[in-house]
Amino acid sequence: MHAFQAATTAEITMSVTERRVAALPGSVRAARGRRVLIVCPEAPSPPTWGFALRVHHLASRLALRHQVTLVAYGSDGDGRDWAGLRRTLHAVHQVPPPAALGSRRRHQMASLAGRSSFHLNALHSDAMQRELDALLGDGDFDIVQVESSQMMCFRFSGDTPVVVDEHNIEYQLLARMARFETSSVRRLFGRVEASKVRREEERTWLRADGCIATSAIDEAAVRSTRPGLPTAVVPNAVDTDALQPDGSPVDPESILFVGSLKYRPNADGVVWFIENVLPGVRRSRPGVVLTVVGAGPPSLLRRLARPGVIVTGAVDDVIPHLRRASVVVAPLRVGGGTRLKVLEGLSMAKPVVSTTLGAEGLDVVDGEQLLLADGPTEMAGSILRVLADPSLGRRLGDAGRALAVERYGWAGAAARLEAFHAEVVSRRAGGA
Repeated sequence: MHAFQAATTAEITMSVTERRVAALPGSVRAARGRRVLIVCPEAPSPPTWGFALRVHHLASRLALRHQVTLVAYGSDGDGRDWAGLRRTLHAVHQVPPPAALGSRRRHQMASLAGRSSFHLNALHSDAMQRELDALLGDGDFDIVQVESSQMMCFRFSGDTPVVVDEHNIEYQLLARMARFETSSVRRLFGRVEASKVRREEERTWLRADGCIATSAIDEAAVRSTRPGLPTAVVPNAVDTDALQPDGSPVDPESILFVGSLKYRPNADGVVWFIENVLPGVRRSRPGVVLTVVGAGPPSLLRRLARPGVIVTGAVDDVIPHLRRASVVVAPLRVGGGTRLKVLEGLSMAKPVVSTTLGAEGLDVVDGEQLLLADGPTEMAGSILRVLADPSLGRRLGDAGRALAVERYGWAGAAARLEAFHAEVVSRRAGGA
């Protein structure tokens, strides 16, 4: 899901390493190394949602050793941290956003009559194509990284190898969402759109020189279509230095959900949880309160607020909420990629209760690092188990923290990405 739709999670404080890098001029940060062009739908800073967190941290880490250039839609007055990006990266190029995003519903309905999808064409613009042509025309880059198949709607001229970072397998995400639509019109659009996107997304893999996935599950989907394409799993990660337990007091009656309610899978999940799971929890423990943290449409935020539910909207810092929580929940019924909200809870040594799909793609084991439950009764029961047994919560939290530190730090993810870039560049140079 592209940045204009992606899930909002905590704004993660930059690591000490990244702050040091940001303080250096671009020419000093990466005097040598590969010349990397990152093509992104929106400026990934400040990193206040899942898509941006991934791009921000990986790009910042790459900038330690390579010359990283970013091209993205936006302008200096759009609330994104363009100045910070210019300090961190070698160069940054802005392009005005495409008109289709300003009249989304009209363009969606118009797309029903055509062969092309809305989802993989909404981000196309002549202005971005001209910018890419100019950047790639001189052969000044060793590799191009395209952030999501949605940005593969452009022509990438020249001989520079192109890799696509699939934050989600988009057609799978759309098909899952369509199954849960309550409106027949939305259901029809979702099914038709998913079919079109599958055809177009698989075609993008034929054009790419490599594909990056966030999980082995997503990598397998790519390989089933193009077995010979170089692929790599570069998982989503967390800043385990910023997100770590500190012994702060915990509210024994506090459940926490973190996620942008502008992202429909999050909105669907939290509504389902409030209406179907929370009542079962509160029947046994009437004092339990769910805190919902994340930006969303005012009408939805008002709808969610009720006894036993606190809706904060967007917050400057989610870490205090994580520290107070006894349980972090990820009640997702649709989605793709890997879930940063789960990783954040694990990194903070919090017991996490998630649906199976909510933890999909993460190397977790039910009962070891978290609890998995898919039905309302099962999820309520799992939450009550953790609330009633602090030792269980501590055991899950300690194991989750250990897993996050061992396998889901940004340094390790960036090292995998750097190695994959080297492989793709080498294959191209060798004529593979």
